[in-house]
Amino acid sequence: MGEVLRVENLWKSYGRHEVLRGITFSINEGETKVIIGPSGTGKSTLLRCINLLVRPDKGKIFLDGEEITRPGVDEASVRARIGFVFQHFNLFLHLTALENVMLGLTKVRGLPREEAERIAKEALLSVGISEDLWRKYPAQLSGGQKQRVAIARAIAMNPRLILFDEPTSALDPELIGEVLKVMEKLAREGMTMLVVTHEIGFAMKVADEVMFMDEGRIVERGPPEEVILRPKHERTRRFLSRIWELYDLGVQR
Repeated sequence: MGEVLRVENLWKSYGRHEVLRGITFSINEGETKVIIGPSGTGKSTLLRCINLLVRPDKGKIFLDGEEITRPGVDEASVRARIGFVFQHFNLFLHLTALENVMLGLTKVRGLPREEAERIAKEALLSVGISEDLWRKYPAQLSGGQKQRVAIARAIAMNPRLILFDEPTSALDPELIGEVLKVMEKLAREGMTMLVVTHEIGFAMKVADEVMFMDEGRIVERGPPEEVILRPKHERTRRFLSRIWELYDLGVQR
């Protein structure tokens, strides 16, 4: 499996506040990597740097071996190859579910409307959005349905990888499962994914590697059963202690 993404020594500050402090990791094709950690530790900023929504101060990012942080890079072209599923869906409210998924296919990839519609319908069906919902607007959909439309929008572009920024945190508890099932299905099918989440059960089930971030650094990383059940770093143990209790994992602290 070839390397899809490589992040080298990434730094980002806002004023005097260092949000990212030397982040380095890579993802190979077909891998799912999960980032966990407390709020405000730079996880979302890292994803936004990878998608060039935010420019890092130092460091490099490579997509399929091409440095995408170099001056003059075509940002729109990069974003067309990296799917992004946001916490709050980011759907266009004046477009139907089908039109939301078609938009990138017609505007970015320049596909004819008929072909874009065919691909969009396939993507919607693949995430469990049935035909009776295609013509509905976001306001007429549940939170879980909106997030699945957002995932369909990402996969319709046939990206090299998809970034997920806490995709279930804005959902009611009963709707979380339907979104996680779609993400698990994507992982099984070999989609390359980088997921920021607090859903530890999802990480245990599908992650190839879990990375624990705190204060802008990757503190600990490894297979999920090691990082989540047998963390080596005291900071990781403190963060996970409440989750062990929540999931009744019975981990010795």
